[in-house]
Amino acid sequence: MKILVLGSDGRAHALVWKLFHHTSAEVMVAPGNGGASLLAPVVELEPTDAVAIARWAFGVPIDLIVPADTTALAAGLVDEVVAMHIGVCGPALRATRLETSRCFARALLERHGLPLAAGRVCEDLATAEKYLAAHALPVVIRADRPEDGDGVYTDRYAALEGLRASYANRPVVGPEAGVVIESYLPGPTFSFTVLTDGSTAVPLLPVHTYDHLGPEPASPHAPGMGAATGNSTYAQKLGDYLHTRIMQPLVAALTRDQIPYWGFLGIDGIITQKGPIIIGLRCSLRDMEAQTVLPRLEDDLEPLIEATIARRLDQIAPLHWKDEASVALALVTMGYPHHYPPGAPIDGLSELDEGILVFHDQTHHPAGLQYAPAQPHRGLGTLFTGPHSGSSGRPTITGGHVLTVVAMGATLAGARGRALLNAERITFPGRTYREDIGLHLFQA
Repeated sequence: MKILVLGSDGRAHALVWKLFHHTSAEVMVAPGNGGASLLAPVVELEPTDAVAIARWAFGVPIDLIVPADTTALAAGLVDEVVAMHIGVCGPALRATRLETSRCFARALLERHGLPLAAGRVCEDLATAEKYLAAHALPVVIRADRPEDGDGVYTDRYAALEGLRASYANRPVVGPEAGVVIESYLPGPTFSFTVLTDGSTAVPLLPVHTYDHLGPEPASPHAPGMGAATGNSTYAQKLGDYLHTRIMQPLVAALTRDQIPYWGFLGIDGIITQKGPIIIGLRCSLRDMEAQTVLPRLEDDLEPLIEATIARRLDQIAPLHWKDEASVALALVTMGYPHHYPPGAPIDGLSELDEGILVFHDQTHHPAGLQYAPAQPHRGLGTLFTGPHSGSSGRPTITGGHVLTVVAMGATLAGARGRALLNAERITFPGRTYREDIGLHLFQA
């Protein structure tokens, strides 16, 4: 079997690592990064070009495609390969609106009574202005497309200005003009994902996520600063609650709305005083979630994905998890997420303790494997070219979110201590990280 992992961040590296160590299949990655390229040959494919991916995969041939994020799915990858007998761990284009359109997602969640902050979908600027003028503060304004951002406002005039500014570079009316206006609710943020075939949902682990540069509530937004999972009774009960009260009803809601779905299905949310609420849906593992959850999974990932695509998850036994906590620290450059020094070398990776994992996000490694097609006389096989023995070179920085250090331990405090100790051994210009990751699991 040949597997292609699509992606270039830490999720892609984590998926390649899991498949590389737990399957006999040939694993490739496109476009990859400095860490993934040491495990799997890199293929020069652009995840947004679904047609090119489909043609290349058919020619190799690839048996299974695992998107690390939703980019290729939202570009219509499943629709392109539907007649090619290539399995894709993810839904067709129509279903990706769960992630790519916040208005679509909120409308679906409201329709089926799933927990949300008070608010509504506003389909045009005029409606949004009227609703915002009467909404209690503080308020969150979310653009329909996640890439257009969101903002939290405590001043009504500033909120109206922010709303109007969000329309400056996009249509005032139309499918992408909507916004979601919600009450701001404080609390720790979490992610939770299942593998589903459209009827059965197999739960993974709840993850406490950190998306700000510092622990202060007003600290600037910075995606993927850290994550943690726990092995306490509370963490287990939270996972059970999220699965039975949110994820299983969500899968049933998609069936009732006739939205065929298979693959990873996730929620991002906040734990409030009244319980967990949903702030977003995903069609893939979340960045930092993959890096903390996959190392704790004792089962092979490939059979799970195959069962998902074949619609036979009901035949899969409950997953087995290591009875350990996991803590992931993002090592970023000063100036992240806006500025970074490209090309700087990374040192200290050989000085880490045994069992410490490092997943690359935005790096390049000169010793990475490169994919090369087989010669014609070798038939449909593939030939991989990589570094010669004795090749050397240090990985270098290609972006501000550089590496993720992951440690596990019998307790959360032990995992956090190991992560901090080893993160300090890795150096590059302007390296910084949050020291409070995992200090209090699922607590603000």
